[in-house]
Amino acid sequence: MKLSVLQEDLLKSVALASKFTSSKAQLPILGNILLRAKEGKLQLAATNLETGISTKLPAKIEKEGEITVPAKIILELISHFRPGQVLLEEEKGQLKVSSQNAKASVSGLSTKEFPNVPNSLNKKSFSLKKETISVLSKEVCFAAASMDTRPVLSGVYIKIGNNPVAVATDGFRLSYKDLKSENSVVLKDKERTSFLLPATIIQELGKSLNPQSEDINVELNDKEGQIIFESEEAVLTARLIEGQFPDYQKVLPKGWSVKTEISKDELLQGVKAASVFAKEAGSVIKLSFKKDGLSISSESNLYGSEEISIDSRVEGEELTIAFNYKFVLDFLNSITGDSVLIQTQSATSPTLFQNTKDDSYKHIIMPVRLQS
Repeated sequence: MKLSVLQEDLLKSVALASKFTSSKAQLPILGNILLRAKEGKLQLAATNLETGISTKLPAKIEKEGEITVPAKIILELISHFRPGQVLLEEEKGQLKVSSQNAKASVSGLSTKEFPNVPNSLNKKSFSLKKETISVLSKEVCFAAASMDTRPVLSGVYIKIGNNPVAVATDGFRLSYKDLKSENSVVLKDKERTSFLLPATIIQELGKSLNPQSEDINVELNDKEGQIIFESEEAVLTARLIEGQFPDYQKVLPKGWSVKTEISKDELLQGVKAASVFAKEAGSVIKLSFKKDGLSISSESNLYGSEEISIDSRVEGEELTIAFNYKFVLDFLNSITGDSVLIQTQSATSPTLFQNTKDDSYKHIIMPVRLQS
C-alpha cells in the first residue's frame, strides 16, 4: 500500500474512527483502525463489536493494499503533523508515515483478524432526515442511561410507520419525541415497526454529518441483529439492543393538579443559582408552586441555603416538589423556546417539562422523595 492524502482530511477521519475502537486487552485488534487503499480512495474502518464505522476520503493511490494500526498512536501522530500532504506506505507490517518535516514508523497488525465492518447497505429499510438525527441527539439521547447495567436503558426506542416516535429513559427521566409532525421517517420496509439501538450511535451519527448532508438511508438487518446508517460521510453500524423497553405510556402524565408557564431563561438562571448549595446536598433543589409564582430553593447543612423567586402564573394547588437539578438543566439546555410548561399531579408523581412552542417533545422527570 502506498498513497498520499491531505493531513487535514486524514486527521478528521482518524479522529472519527477512533471513537469506535475498544481498548480490551484480550482483543488488541479492536484498538486498531483499518486503512485500506482501493479504487482511488482511502477507506478507514473501526469497530468495538457493538458499534462500527466505515468512511472514505480522497487520496492519490500509487499502490493498493491494507493494514491496521493502533488508533491512539496514529491519531496522536497525525495531529502533530503540519497541514499538507502526508505519505502512507505499508512495508512488512509497518506503516511508514511521512510529511515535509517528519517521518515515523507505526507497527501494525494483520487485517485477517479484523472484523467485517459494512461499508454500504444491502437493502434500504427506511430513511431519516438529517434534521431528525440532530433533534434526536439533542432532545432524546441525553435521557438514556450512560451505564450498561441495564442495556435497554442505554438505548433509544424508535417506532416507525404511521405514528413514528423516539423515546429514551434512564429510569429517572424520560424524553419522548413525536416524529410524525416532521415527516422525518420514510418507511420502505414494513417487516419491522420498532427497534432499540444504542444512544451513542445516534450522537456520533449527528456529529459526523455536515450541513450539506442529504437524508440518511437505514437498513435493519434482523439476521445479524444490526442497524446500518449510510450518509455521504460514513456508514455507521450498531448492534440492536435486545430486551423489553419500559412501557413509556404509563409514565406520560394524563392530568395535573398544578401547572405553570415560566420564562426559560429565568428558570435556567434560577436552577443554576440554586445548584451552588445543591451540589453539596445530593444535587437536590425544591420547586415550590405558589399563588404569586414559582420559587427555587436549595439547602446544605454544612454551607447554607438559597431561595430564588420567579414571577409566573400558577394554576392549581400550592405544592413543593424536589428534583435533581442536573436533570432540569439537561432539559433546559435541550430546548430553544422562550418559555417552559411544568405540570404535575403531586410531589411524588412524574412531572412534565415541555417547551410551550413544541407539543411534539415531552420530557418527564421523576421527583426526589424527601424525608419527612
